[in-house]
Amino acid sequence: MVYVIILLLYLAALIFVGKLASRGVSSSDDWAVAGRSLGVWSSAASYFTTVLSAVSFIGYMGYYYQFGWGGWWNWAGTLICTILFAGFFAARLRRFGGVTISDFLDRRFGKAHGAIAAVLILFSTVLFTMAQLVASASIIKVITGIPEYLSVIIVGIVFLAFTVTGGMKSVAWTSVLTSVLILFGAYALMIAILGKTGGFWELHRLAYSEDPALLDPFAGGSIGAGLALSWCVTWGIGNFGLPQLITKFNSCKDEKTARYSQGISGILFVLFYLPLMVIGLGMRILRPGIVQTDTVASIAMVEMVSPLIGGIVLAAILGAAISTAASVLLQAGTTATRDIYQKFINPNAEGERVLAISKGTTLTVGIISIVLSLFNSSTVLMIQSNMVGVLGSMLAMTIIIGFTWKRSNAQGGMAGMLAGILTAVIWYVLKQPFGWMPILPAIFTSTAANILVSLMTPAPPKETVDEFFGKKDRIEEEPEKKFADAAGTGGKTCGQM
Repeated sequence: MVYVIILLLYLAALIFVGKLASRGVSSSDDWAVAGRSLGVWSSAASYFTTVLSAVSFIGYMGYYYQFGWGGWWNWAGTLICTILFAGFFAARLRRFGGVTISDFLDRRFGKAHGAIAAVLILFSTVLFTMAQLVASASIIKVITGIPEYLSVIIVGIVFLAFTVTGGMKSVAWTSVLTSVLILFGAYALMIAILGKTGGFWELHRLAYSEDPALLDPFAGGSIGAGLALSWCVTWGIGNFGLPQLITKFNSCKDEKTARYSQGISGILFVLFYLPLMVIGLGMRILRPGIVQTDTVASIAMVEMVSPLIGGIVLAAILGAAISTAASVLLQAGTTATRDIYQKFINPNAEGERVLAISKGTTLTVGIISIVLSLFNSSTVLMIQSNMVGVLGSMLAMTIIIGFTWKRSNAQGGMAGMLAGILTAVIWYVLKQPFGWMPILPAIFTSTAANILVSLMTPAPPKETVDEFFGKKDRIEEEPEKKFADAAGTGGKTCGQM
């Protein structure tokens, strides 16, 4: 009963905070990118909780249980990506001033590029949302006994409520609440584990006695160089292809905020993953022999801490899932409305109509995700688990090259996108040779295709080069002038080259 009460209080708090944040939403720009008003902390929290998910708690804790400190490679890439964003890309993305990834692809390469990305992104958002719902329902059932179908419906209604009404503003401010809960839950559980193992150094002495490989950065050879590099590349480069992350910078109030928020996000990741690794290592000592490592988190919550702390940790896991789902769902509504409806169906749509359609499409995608989650199959979840690799393979290098190489043109961009996604699909079909994740070979094929085709075809138009590589003040033109809201500019849309 304690678990259920804490969960209900947390869900109610999310709805309350989301409702407060939604009061300032009066236009599609407010809804999609928070009126470009987010500060450092709200932006950092939004990015932090979007990267994390139920998988970060459940799956990674089990991964660290299995490999000990050798498991650190699976978050090294996230840290690399954060450093790259903080040092260069976050500011440029904010300076560009778009709303979606397709906005960038439209203006840098052409409308066909943006359209292809929009369709794949819309498809993937349904799968991503389903994954968070299913993961949330699974752990709630284990801890509380609440049936999975009821958990899916309850959780789905909650994040639909604040995402549809408040858009990015609600997502950002509920993320601040969730970030605090996630860190508190992780450290509360870690302190309990350390208390039972005799402290940090005693834990490591016991771990070394259990298996010296648990303290080896390559897990005694279980994690080879190829797999380690794959982890780094998948999250270090692949995150550039995830729209729910890239578009976070468009909500920041300025370039400095975008850059600084990534610095804060990097610190938050370190503060989260380190205690998670200690928990996994401690559980290996306290409860050796767990075969199904996905159950490590639930066993720790039930057996290692009081119901009060266990309920808070459960709420933290649920919060990670809800924050990710809300960001993905917001991306679905924005993509469907801006990249498909406004650009190809009704370019003259007015502001209030655009806002209404954005909310309507978000609600529709959310309901579809909830319904499909009630009948989820292993095939659907398998496809979802591979979508990060597919999106990253297609979009990551295209975006990076688009911002860093003047000579890349429309033909090269398309070749890079197609080469990347084909490589990913083939790599999955071949069952990931050498243990490499698909994005590792895809970054080479996508980059090579982009460069070779660009060099064999005419250079991009001068106005495109000037916009992205000209004087800073050209690129810093007010976003509302380049990406006008239909309400105030007669319905012009971006992406027309």
